[in-house]
Amino acid sequence: MSKPRPPAGRRRLPKLRLPLMIAVRAFLVLAWEILASIPILQRKKRVKQRVMKPYVQLDSWPRKIALVLTPIGLGFFCLVYGFFFALTAPYLIVVFAAPIAILMLLSIWALPEQTHAPTKTMEFLLGALLMSLVLWPNYLALALPGLPWITAIRLAGVPMAMLFLVSLSISRTFRGEMKAVALTIPGFWMWFAVFVAIQLITIGIAKSPGAAIQKGVIQQVNWVIVAAIAAWVCRIPGRAERYIILIMFTAIPMLTLQLLELAVHHVLWAGYVPSFLKIDDAIGMNIFASQVRSATGLYRTKVTFTTALGMAEYISLLTPFAIHFALGRYRMPLRVFGFVMVPVIFLSVRLTDARLGVIAFLISVMLYMLFWGMMRFRRNRRDLLAATIVYAYPAVFSAAGLLVMAVKPVKELVFGGGAAAASNAARNTQIHMAIPKMLLYPLGHGGGGAGQAMGYGAGEFIAIDNYYLVFGLDYGMIGVITFIGIFLLIIAWSVRSALVAGNSRDRELSLMIPAACSMSAFLVIKLVYGQADYHSFLFMLVGMCVALIGRVRDEAQAFVDRTTAAPAKVLRSSERDDDEPEDAEPEDPYDTYWPPRPDRPRRLNPA
Repeated sequence: MSKPRPPAGRRRLPKLRLPLMIAVRAFLVLAWEILASIPILQRKKRVKQRVMKPYVQLDSWPRKIALVLTPIGLGFFCLVYGFFFALTAPYLIVVFAAPIAILMLLSIWALPEQTHAPTKTMEFLLGALLMSLVLWPNYLALALPGLPWITAIRLAGVPMAMLFLVSLSISRTFRGEMKAVALTIPGFWMWFAVFVAIQLITIGIAKSPGAAIQKGVIQQVNWVIVAAIAAWVCRIPGRAERYIILIMFTAIPMLTLQLLELAVHHVLWAGYVPSFLKIDDAIGMNIFASQVRSATGLYRTKVTFTTALGMAEYISLLTPFAIHFALGRYRMPLRVFGFVMVPVIFLSVRLTDARLGVIAFLISVMLYMLFWGMMRFRRNRRDLLAATIVYAYPAVFSAAGLLVMAVKPVKELVFGGGAAAASNAARNTQIHMAIPKMLLYPLGHGGGGAGQAMGYGAGEFIAIDNYYLVFGLDYGMIGVITFIGIFLLIIAWSVRSALVAGNSRDRELSLMIPAACSMSAFLVIKLVYGQADYHSFLFMLVGMCVALIGRVRDEAQAFVDRTTAAPAKVLRSSERDDDEPEDAEPEDPYDTYWPPRPDRPRRLNPA
């Protein structure tokens, strides 16, 4: 069968022969080599260089793309973020501020290592916070458009907290010193870790996350960071006395304002608050109004605090320090100041007409008398006054208790009479209402949720008199146990360390005794007073005691090193006590402080 012919008008192309194809290919190769030999047309081959860490390749294509896309994406995100912030303000201000705070913390974490940390400014701000805690009314705040209220405590506390975090980030020396401070008391850092963890965990279960976040941030700044900074600062000799004297001298203007307020029967700045200082209307009506106890007709002074109970708490907790300065090894002007302040403090407590101030004053006096006698007895076993106080203290304490319960005026002064029956009944009712809910919710209801958990309505005025109920409803029984445990642990270690270091030449170590008395009175006050106005000072005392305990430990270790290097001294017969046998060895003043170690010599003469 013959093949079909192509259609007419279309010419058939001739097939290329093999030699012709080879010739064309050779020509193309030759032309390529000629063009490649021209210098202008030559292309240099880029060799990828290896970059050692921590350096990076800046001209890589992912980085070039990121330089273009990152500003565009960031601008779009800010546009959407600002739109929703304006749409939901002021109800979700705290929630929308959280990402900004996280970015700020990441920026602090990414700061480069430095040799010096801004610790001097941080220390100055700690003193400013303690001063503003007392001398400035916390209910008066600077109100700027679009910003939260700026109180004096926030004005000093927020920069102080930022400088503390910056110091942790940039200084390896500061981190090492803080680690040593945290490990001073075995297991103490775990109590604080649980305390902080409970506050963070309960944010997720709070009915108002914004209020829980705000309260949690305030507590971390004014409590935890204040304790940490005080523990670092008071390592330096002289700092602990400086801060305590600073707080003591704030009582002079406060007592002056208290007498002036008593004369006019209202807060001195009522009606004179400038427009740029904002105050809540409901709170202002209660604070600026004349507060008089209906049963007695006595005006109750409050000065810069929101209630007379806050003023009584502040001034009564200074009692052990006034006694300490009056009886301690200080210069005569400071001793006279302490001696005068003791009756003045009691007079100030009576002007507030607050029973908690009287109770705190009596607890401070009784506890300080016991600890002072124990310290003197440890220094000198032949001291008759110290021996009388130590051995007769149970009888004195029992007699004081009988006096309070038997004598009607004293009983009314401490526990109150018929005028206080209503407040006592209200506190008992709150206890019966709150304890079942605390047991039912071991993690609490979140920060700021105590009032609603207690059963108060949305528009009712929330007033819970027992602070342990407030803390328990917010953070559960675990939170209450950690809160009380922190103070009890510090009190026990402070008394133990002060008694061991009784013969030390470091005068500041004895400040642990009045600090322990003040914290003990504070724990009792919280049974009847539910506000947290003065807690920063108590956490400062916690940090101060941790630092002083660390100094006792260092002194004990120095004694061990000194006695290890030098042989024990043999006492002559004239240097021994009459009732001490000749073969008895002198007692080591640090013998009962730290747990014994096999390589530690025991019962060596300190000389």
